[in-house]
Formats: sequence, structure tokens, C-alpha cells
Amino acid sequence: MRYVLGVDGGGTKTHCALYDADAGRLDLLPYGPTNHEGMAGGLDELPSVLRGMLRGLLVRNNITMRDIEMGVLGLAGVDTEEQHRVISGILTDLGMARFVLCNDAYLGIKAGSASGCGVCAISGTGSCITGMDAAGNRVQVGGLGAYTGDYGGSSVLVPRAVGRVHDQLFREKPFTALTTAVFRWLDITDRGEFINLLTDRLHRDYTQTTYELCRILHITAEEGDEAARQILEESGESYAGGIAGAIGALSFPAGEPIEIVFAGSLFTKADSDLARKTAEKLLTKRFPARDLIFHKLDIPNVAGAVLWALSELGVENRRDNVLRLFRGGVWLR
Repeated sequence: MRYVLGVDGGGTKTHCALYDADAGRLDLLPYGPTNHEGMAGGLDELPSVLRGMLRGLLVRNNITMRDIEMGVLGLAGVDTEEQHRVISGILTDLGMARFVLCNDAYLGIKAGSASGCGVCAISGTGSCITGMDAAGNRVQVGGLGAYTGDYGGSSVLVPRAVGRVHDQLFREKPFTALTTAVFRWLDITDRGEFINLLTDRLHRDYTQTTYELCRILHITAEEGDEAARQILEESGESYAGGIAGAIGALSFPAGEPIEIVFAGSLFTKADSDLARKTAEKLLTKRFPARDLIFHKLDIPNVAGAVLWALSELGVENRRDNVLRLFRGGVWLR
């Protein structure tokens, strides 16, 4: 048996996959967050989290770490050389002999592009853009939130939407349907209750509250509210700039298409695709002489980790099988 490991680790959830290259079998393990930046113990807590995840996958398949020939782990929170060095050491201590460690946004390139190179833009809990050319050169744009000017992901979009409601209520800004929708969701009519009830919900269940507010933003934008649409359009503009920057930093030969993958729940599952469409429109205008191929990722990002691991081992002709398993099997949520 030839096993490869693929991990797509985020700030809300992680998808872990074990693929048997000889038998063509896939085991999928949903897990909790593995981004150390959201953990109370930070990098000190990460080893126990990863150990628990890997133990669960290995035990149920009756194998050990020594049976895994190659692993590719795309983890949110791998944004700097120091983070890469420390987390690589953690993986080595856990018994991984051969692995590639990268930011999770790189996985979308491998999963979503036919060529295995191009640019991937992620919008989920956070935001990141990565690029990879045929020579293996890589570039990352953003990934550190406000420090890198990211304008995407629920961690940025939700505060912007809530702030717009607050502006209407307390700063005499124009009406937005966001206010009506948020008041309905909170079941209030008095602006004096707004902050107390909102902060209480965030404290009791931050993840679910953020999800609901993000959904309100996208639905309101789709219904035509100007303020909501402006938030998503500005996010699309930011993504277009980052994608253009990644293209400029790499080598994509003239005359060959450039594949651009949009991944993450806010690009693939949200009620409005305004941010993505805005980015596509601006990029088409920015590169009129290039053949840009846009993809909306329709399989879990972790599929890219499995495909990358197989490529590192030199195992060919498995792409169709891997994609078929992900598309026809159990979708990871």
C-alpha cells in the first residue's frame, strides 16, 4: 500500500485525507481548527492538536506514520519563514518523514487548475492569495489580516457589515437594509439593544454568529442593498489587485492561459457571488491580451494536497480518480 496524506487546515475547520495510491481508496476525516493563530496556546498548543487529528486518521486505518510516504499540509497561519520553520519541526517530531508544508491557499491551485499552476484566491474565515508557476516559483499575497491589508473572509467582511449598521444607527449615515436584516435576526426594534445583544451572541457562539452575519451580508447584497453591495465590490477589487500582483511576480509565458481559482466558502457557497464577479471583471480588463481561465472550486481544497503529494512521489495518472472520489463521495463540510 502506498499512502499519501493531505491536510487543509483552517481557522474554523480542517479537512484531512488519506489516499491509498495502489487501491485508489480515499478516507476523509473532518476535524476542528488547526490554525495556531486562533488557539489560546498558539504554537505551543498546535502539536497536541495535530497529534490528535493524525492519531484519529491512522488508528481507524490501522496504519502508523511510517506507512505514509508523502504528506502535503496546507495550513492557515503558515505565512512567514519563521512559522514555516517552527511548524515543520512540529511535523518532524510527530514522525512525518517526507512532507510539504505551505499556506492552505496553495492547495486550491493544485485542486482547481488543470495545469497544476496559476493563482488561487481564498475567502473563508480569512483571506489569502497564492500563485505558483510551472517552474515551481511561489508567491503569497496577504494572509495576515489587517497587517497585510486583506479585504476578504468573514473576519473582515462581518465587522464591515456590522460597522455599517452601527454607522446608520449612531453616526447619521444613510439607511441600509443591513440594519433591518440584523434587527430582524436579533429580534429587536430599539437601537439601544443592538450592541448588548450582538456582543452577547458573539461571546456565546462566535462561529455561528459570524456565519449568520456573513449570510445576512450576502443575501442583502443580492437583494440590491447599496451598502452591502459596496462591501462585496470593494472586496472583489482588493482580490483583483492581489491576483494581478501574484501574476506579475511569477512567470506565465505569453500565449499560454493563466488559470485563476476561487476557493473558500464565501467564493463557492455564499448567496452572492458579487465579490468574485467583480474580481473577474477587473482582471479581464487589467490583462486584455491574456487568456484568463476562471474556476470556482467545486471540490474540497484538500484534494489539492492529495494530488500534490502524489506528484511529489512521481505517481502519475491519478488525477481523474482522486477528483472522482471527491466529487462522487462524501463532501467535507
